[in-house]
Amino acid sequence: MPPIAILFGLNLVDELDRLAFAALTPELRDAFGLTDSQVVAIGALAGLCIMLGALPVGWLGDRYPRMRVVVLMALLWSAMSVLTALAWAVWVLVVARALSGIARTSSEVVHPSLLVDYYEPRAQPRAFRIHRLAAPISTAFALVIGGVGALVGWRWTFALVAVPTWLLVLAALSVREPPRTSRSVLDLGGGGPGVWSVLRQALRIRTLRRLWGSAFLLGATFIANTQLLSLFFERVHGYGAFGRGVVQGLYGIGMVVGILIGARIATRIIYRDDWGRLTVLIGAGVAVMSVALLLLSITPWAPLALAVCVLLGIGMGSYQPAFYPLLARVVPAETRSRTFGWTLLVTGLGAGLAVPLARVGELTSYRVTFAVFAASVLAGALVIASARRSVAADITAAGHPAEPGSTAPAPSV
Repeated sequence: MPPIAILFGLNLVDELDRLAFAALTPELRDAFGLTDSQVVAIGALAGLCIMLGALPVGWLGDRYPRMRVVVLMALLWSAMSVLTALAWAVWVLVVARALSGIARTSSEVVHPSLLVDYYEPRAQPRAFRIHRLAAPISTAFALVIGGVGALVGWRWTFALVAVPTWLLVLAALSVREPPRTSRSVLDLGGGGPGVWSVLRQALRIRTLRRLWGSAFLLGATFIANTQLLSLFFERVHGYGAFGRGVVQGLYGIGMVVGILIGARIATRIIYRDDWGRLTVLIGAGVAVMSVALLLLSITPWAPLALAVCVLLGIGMGSYQPAFYPLLARVVPAETRSRTFGWTLLVTGLGAGLAVPLARVGELTSYRVTFAVFAASVLAGALVIASARRSVAADITAAGHPAEPGSTAPAPSV
């Protein structure tokens, strides 16, 4: 199987575990006697465990064969899905979600590093389009997950979502490891930089600083668009498990549309060798998210709120095919996995903001929570759009060729 097929498949099946937790959040809350903010805190723990997992997984990705790392992490997250199904106490649930979050960092840290080495720059938006489509396409299973949860309960649902991962792991064992492309003009030292050295080097990259600032402000939306979205429709519009599955499905449809649009525009921009314009595309997509979150907070009609979920997905999807190639382009290839790790760590720190905002929704209204999210996301859009002028210089400093098509031929997407 081609590498993109394996990475797409693994990215898809790890989303099933996340979708199950999002769609069945109220059932988990009631089963363990938790409050809204407590169950959101457990879900956010998977994001906050980026702080524990992103850097070690990134280090492994830079030092060892990356496909082996991908396989080991896939086995770990599938095991944690089973442990979630078997959880007999809150602490077991917490451990399972924490380790699941650590394992799933490979999709955000090691997968992108592999993709930029498997495919030449002009093909990367298409490759990332396929890879990022895994998340929204997986939401097509949200209806199934909601239905299965209503039919057989949340425990069996978590046990069943682990099975597809085991099949893909068998296929991944036959995929070759790509060579690491390009060398930086930076002084990396004899054995390559350590984790903190990578951070110091990364902070000197102006474009990356802005990408990280935006990622922090967007971090909480990854919780808002899953768990909090389910709680919002339960509390505000009275939706049950199947209805919340519909919500996640519509959000996923929007992401599919957004990723397709974003990949098409990003490809044209890269063909013109105008990498700085990618920041405008990213900022525009994030701004659409802000508008959608604001509309959710004010609309009184459930049908309109469902339509806004599609718009929210479009915004979330449209910036991703540009974000990952741009980030990979402004950092040295030999520290790319660790830089993706730091990016995920920053995003995880931002995800921690979802917990107090969930408490605000619990005490007042989730409409207030989503209005605050809208303001935070708008700030993120402005931060990333301001990075355009620094992109060209940062690409040169990272040691990448000036023309995006100048690398050796790579596998077709």
